[in-house]
Amino acid sequence: MKIKINSVANDPHMEKIPFKLREIMRSRMEMNQPKKKKRKSDSEFQTNIPIPKFRRRKKESVRAYLNRMDQETKNVMFLTKIQANRKPEAEPENKFLNESIETKKSQKKKAFDRRRLEKILRKKEDKRKTLLENEIFQDKVKFGEVAMEPPVLSSKPRKGGSPTKAGEKQLLLKKLIGGRSSPVHPPAMSMARKRIIEEERERVVKAYRDLKKQNINQRNPPKPRHGGASGSKTKPS
Repeated sequence: MKIKINSVANDPHMEKIPFKLREIMRSRMEMNQPKKKKRKSDSEFQTNIPIPKFRRRKKESVRAYLNRMDQETKNVMFLTKIQANRKPEAEPENKFLNESIETKKSQKKKAFDRRRLEKILRKKEDKRKTLLENEIFQDKVKFGEVAMEPPVLSSKPRKGGSPTKAGEKQLLLKKLIGGRSSPVHPPAMSMARKRIIEEERERVVKAYRDLKKQNINQRNPPKPRHGGASGSKTKPS
């Protein structure tokens, strides 16, 4: 290989131009000329499969978020698998599959929006009822008005009648057996029976009094008595 050093330029008009200037001119010419685009290989072609971007939605639980990620990942893996062996006759099926997935997503979104709307309407209705109750049961006191006694209810309760006193209310058992039962009178006792009961009563009363007296004596025993002024013995004379 022959090395050319300080060789003569091919173009006569380029002979007297410095090397640095020639490089600048060449770079400017390359910039003005459009570049030839390289053909991408078949593997570099972009597919029609959308890449999912996982982001937790508002008011979405962790479990629902993980399930949604799993479903979308499986869907992308399935579409990637069938994209490698793409066939023209299979394209309508893939299109139908994508449409069904989009339909399911739209249905889920509509159901979610409907539940959210119902929840908002329910909250508004509860708030309206609360405000209405507060307005109805709120006493409007005029300036300078003084209450001398507690208020008196003029209307009766909706489900109750007049209040019943103690003992006046009839029990259910009395209602059931009230019509069929008749007043029961104790049987008359004979004179012998009366005498036996009287003797038994007197015996019980006497036993109770004796027991009470015995308990009092046990609590307060009698003190022993001492005889004479002094307790010393006198000698016999």
